[in-house]
Amino acid sequence: MFYEGYLLKVSLPLAVVFIVFGIYTVVGNVLVCCVYIIDPFKNLRTLSFYYVANLAFADILVGVVVEPLNVSVYWTGSEPALFAFYIFAVLSCVSSILNISAMMIDRYIAVSQAFRYRVLVTEKRVRLSVVFLWLYSFHFSLLALLGWRQESFQIYLYCCGVLLPSAIMLSSYYGLIRILRKKNAKLRRFSSRCQRTAQAKKIVQKERRVSTTVFVMLVVFLTAWFPFVVIDFVLVFCAHCRSQNLLLARDITLSLGFFSSGVNPLLYAWRVRQFKQGLLKIMKFRRRDSVNLRSQRRPSKVGPFVSNFSPAVVELNPLSPRDLANDVS
Repeated sequence: MFYEGYLLKVSLPLAVVFIVFGIYTVVGNVLVCCVYIIDPFKNLRTLSFYYVANLAFADILVGVVVEPLNVSVYWTGSEPALFAFYIFAVLSCVSSILNISAMMIDRYIAVSQAFRYRVLVTEKRVRLSVVFLWLYSFHFSLLALLGWRQESFQIYLYCCGVLLPSAIMLSSYYGLIRILRKKNAKLRRFSSRCQRTAQAKKIVQKERRVSTTVFVMLVVFLTAWFPFVVIDFVLVFCAHCRSQNLLLARDITLSLGFFSSGVNPLLYAWRVRQFKQGLLKIMKFRRRDSVNLRSQRRPSKVGPFVSNFSPAVVELNPLSPRDLANDVS
């Protein structure tokens, strides 16, 4: 797994870059946790909150443990530090992609099984799934600790830790988009029922936006890490391809991968209005549309439905899943 010459020479510039990325990652994801825990407008604390917070924790692990270990590698050239960095990097990165995939599966269930969502997705099951995600992520690190450090381990890691969850997530997204398209098509046929059809269409559009946000998170993650995975794969399996230039390219793409750990807070602020409003509230900023914010705090007549059909990051919906089904059936 780590051949002789795998490390570059001590590089202070790269060490400084990773220090900056570590601080940036920790600050952004701590803000995410604060917004969801404080929840100033009481519209974020739903079952999907567990996956959002879990993803933020995995990214915080990158900033607090992984990147400092990587800095020590570039600062001292220590091989034990390199192995420790590898163990925690595998744990945090696999956990991140698993959490993104879990968020998309949650969206798929919420849309495809709207009537049974509360039965299928309970707080106990969500908590158990979070524990499973961490155990599944940890088993890769454990295998390396127990001595499986050959090239075959890299294949197992990339196939089961990256490709498999990505395939599951993409399949869920494809199925979800198909369902939303069918509902949109049915809504267009009943456009004469103005008010209730408009409400149902608004719910479908919000679900599409939330699902697209999760999909964008996966695309950012894979785009950031794919170049590093490819280059590292070549370095491990192609001995005559190894060169200092390729090692430098590997380390540059690695910095891009770590940078992605701090991107999710920016995505939340860009795509999730409730998160943005909560962040501004916590930071004591005032928005001109304060009247709209106060109106959103009024309880919905179907409040329990908020955490069933559209948890965590969807705005308050005035229509229940049964009403939506009646409109589009």
